[in-house]
Amino acid sequence: MDSIIRYTRKVPTWKVILGFALVFMSIYGFIFVSVFNGIIFIILAFLLMKTEGSEIDLESKTYRKIQSFLGIRIGKWQPLPQAEYISVFATTEDITVRAISAQTTNTRDIILLNLFYDRNKKFPVYATNNLKDAFDVASHIADALLIDVLDATKKGDYQWVDKNILRDEGKIVYVE
Repeated sequence: MDSIIRYTRKVPTWKVILGFALVFMSIYGFIFVSVFNGIIFIILAFLLMKTEGSEIDLESKTYRKIQSFLGIRIGKWQPLPQAEYISVFATTEDITVRAISAQTTNTRDIILLNLFYDRNKKFPVYATNNLKDAFDVASHIADALLIDVLDATKKGDYQWVDKNILRDEGKIVYVE
């Protein structure tokens, strides 16, 4: 498994399409209209298509909160705080689409891995739709950082997972 674990929020498809249209308009603006128009359109494209997230490098035990634009990630690497545990948490992600007179919110189910440190501070380290993938990544992070895994996928029924997750059979073993 890779030593760098990445999490970035997904940019909605409509924002990507509109962002690329603005990039083309900015190129047209730079060439045929004025530099000012090109700059305005490129700034609007950047604001539409940028996203936030985090990365953890398990080998060097560092992390960074990132701003991402078209796969280019910017952020300062910092030493990883003393992690206490990682939680596998089932939740929903809301994507709101607004127009001049209307608004709609779409939700999708995701499984989020949060790294907890300093008693109750956390940051997201990974997101997926697949429960097995979530526990595989959580196990990988837990082994690298020597921490425990908390299964918070069932509302109100949180359980500590045994370090030896039975990956072959797809079963999860809980600590008594």
